[in-house]
Amino acid sequence: MRNFVKKQTGITLIALVVTIIVLIILAGVSIAMLVGENGIITQAQRAAQETEQAKRDEEAGLSSLETAIQEALGNVYNEEKGVNAPRLTAGMTPIKFTDPTDSAKGTVVETTSEDAEWYEYGTEEGKKKWANAQTEDGSMWVWIPRFAYRVDNTNKTFDIVFLVGTTDQYYDENGVLQTAKRCTSEDELVDTTTGYTVHPAFTDETAINYRNGGWDKEITGIWVAKFEAGYAGGNNTATAVASNVNYTQTNAWVPDVETGETTTNNGASKPARNWLDGEYGSNTTAIKYPVFQPVTYTMNYINHNDAYNIAKALSSNGNPYGFNGAADSHLMKNSEWGAVAYLSKSEYGLGATDITVNNISLNNSTQSVYAVTGCTSNSTSATTRTTTIATINGTTGNTANGGVYTWEQLTGTTASSTGSIYGIYDLSGGAWERTTGYVANQNSYLSTYGRSIAYDGNNLRTISTKYTTVYPHNSETDKPGITDVANDSTNLNIAGNNNYALNTLIYGDAIRETSTAGTGNNSWYDDASYFPGLNSPFSIRGGGSHDGSTAGLFYFYRNGGNSFYSGGFRAVVVVS
Repeated sequence: MRNFVKKQTGITLIALVVTIIVLIILAGVSIAMLVGENGIITQAQRAAQETEQAKRDEEAGLSSLETAIQEALGNVYNEEKGVNAPRLTAGMTPIKFTDPTDSAKGTVVETTSEDAEWYEYGTEEGKKKWANAQTEDGSMWVWIPRFAYRVDNTNKTFDIVFLVGTTDQYYDENGVLQTAKRCTSEDELVDTTTGYTVHPAFTDETAINYRNGGWDKEITGIWVAKFEAGYAGGNNTATAVASNVNYTQTNAWVPDVETGETTTNNGASKPARNWLDGEYGSNTTAIKYPVFQPVTYTMNYINHNDAYNIAKALSSNGNPYGFNGAADSHLMKNSEWGAVAYLSKSEYGLGATDITVNNISLNNSTQSVYAVTGCTSNSTSATTRTTTIATINGTTGNTANGGVYTWEQLTGTTASSTGSIYGIYDLSGGAWERTTGYVANQNSYLSTYGRSIAYDGNNLRTISTKYTTVYPHNSETDKPGITDVANDSTNLNIAGNNNYALNTLIYGDAIRETSTAGTGNNSWYDDASYFPGLNSPFSIRGGGSHDGSTAGLFYFYRNGGNSFYSGGFRAVVVVS
């Protein structure tokens, strides 16, 4: 009898369970390897992200390197346009303008830096389109490209040549590169009536202690506010944003027209105030960031110290412009005022035509408002001025445009530095514009009203910086202890004239090159010429609405720096 063993052909339950467990373990390991913290997919995703970031970092690095190389080689120069291309920074958008008509207002049009029609620095009518940009708050800025110049005293104009990149070279009429001259020592006398001289606002003057208002490196151009500083809100759409800078005065010089009082000196020291905050006296009040827009109440009642600090703070954290650390904002220097004035009085601007005065003044009829940006009545007649002022205050309007006068209708192109909508406004009239020029004569007002400008800690600055310019003064006629009797400016005039006489070396600031004396109306076009001294150690420019024909591009005046109803300011930005 044969025995047979039955052969098993399946698997046991235990074997099945073990197999499933092994598969689960393998699956878990595989999933972990794929999607875990160190899984293949996770690592691949991380690698892709790191690659993308590395790509962005590399592109940024290459862009910075390319910019540095371009600057070193002078390739920021636009050969087709014949000028240095505007250097934009965070928050800035290129803009153009449509021209207004009888039935439609002109408008602002955003564009790009690649737009061939964005700007043109031409000499023919219709081609004087200086580059404009707008920041996130609606403020407008105008590009002043690096140039060299020659003074033409006979015609009261300037011959301008645009420079290549950060070099001192320019193309002559035959297309051949030539080199302009520049100041190379603190005691050098530069003749700016012969040959071409590089304007100092664009040059590295660290080696000569910023004698002429230079910068700490060679730059291709500067951005200048299109209008003097104004208050946000009211008759513009900007939102008032508090800065981290506080007003420092508890009292201000207030005119009788605002207080309703009558005094012998037509004004008195009253609690500090402004249009936006009202009277705040001794209360700590943050300065609201200014806007640089047309038909806006000019930011007045601000002293030299506070104007300097708020202008420096435009690129601080939380600013409404969109600026970052690449924007070096500051209160306008006399050299920068000169750069604008010289380009304006060239064939690329107004040429031999005098600029029109912004003579519109609300004269504090709207409390704490003196001037309005970007305006002129183009007439001194009482009827025209009254109509324009009423329009600004919103009590009348232009029925052809829905009851609103447009900015272009209120200004007139001759109020612009170019004679077109593309230029800079409020350079003549409006509010007096505070600049960072001063004489270090030890007057107490330097500390009281302009400490940030004139002092380094407890020490009076007697040498210029890249933000400030110290002018010479006569230590015999301009020193502490010399005063004037009431309503007599004899000693002040003596000090101003003597200080002016010592100012023989500084150029590019539209003072000595365009005037003949330190008191009187001795600047080009009979603009006022009063050099700082004694208790008026600071410089102001442009003139105010009430200065009439003595206001202008070549107006320079002395000031104590005090908070005042007719004193304003303007900012400049250098992009690093």
